[in-house]
Amino acid sequence: MRISIVGKAQGWEDAPYEGIVWGIHSHCLTRSFTMVWDMHKIDGTDEERGCNSETQSRIIEYINKNKTPYMTLEKHDNIPTSIEFPLEEMPLKYSESSVSYMIWYAYHLGATEIELFGVDMSNFDEYHEQLKSTDYWIGYVRGKGVEVTVHEPTAVCKGYRGLYGYDFVDLLNKPAPIYQGRIYKTAEV
Repeated sequence: MRISIVGKAQGWEDAPYEGIVWGIHSHCLTRSFTMVWDMHKIDGTDEERGCNSETQSRIIEYINKNKTPYMTLEKHDNIPTSIEFPLEEMPLKYSESSVSYMIWYAYHLGATEIELFGVDMSNFDEYHEQLKSTDYWIGYVRGKGVEVTVHEPTAVCKGYRGLYGYDFVDLLNKPAPIYQGRIYKTAEV
């Protein structure tokens, strides 16, 4: 079974419309998914993720109208298709992003192939923190025999300095490396 996971970064438009295709919360207002994921509070107070109460209302309206499965932190009475994420079944309670949860859950459901589209995580804000757990769960499911394809552009499963020992970039004595068109800042010493 193949499951495609669609983020909101460049490359999401290359994701298939056929098969099992999961997407991130507000992205369901852009295209259809077989399951929408929202691993945040959905009470309209989570402005940090760029989803105000008006957008959240539109998402819930879309989910209810289309009867789309909606994976959330907890079951919601006003969203009949909402599904509480089975956190107790997750072997290691480690996730910094919705994508991390999605990767583990795809494995949990028996996926033999997982594809990631529009999952970049290459900037040094929240995605930099999210990248670690995404890399972890990809390694975990690959170790269990699941084939994982991460479509470009992406920082997932890559070191921004290259392959250690082979492509090492001296960040203290050279200009900041350019990775996928983004310039990374070096640490000040």
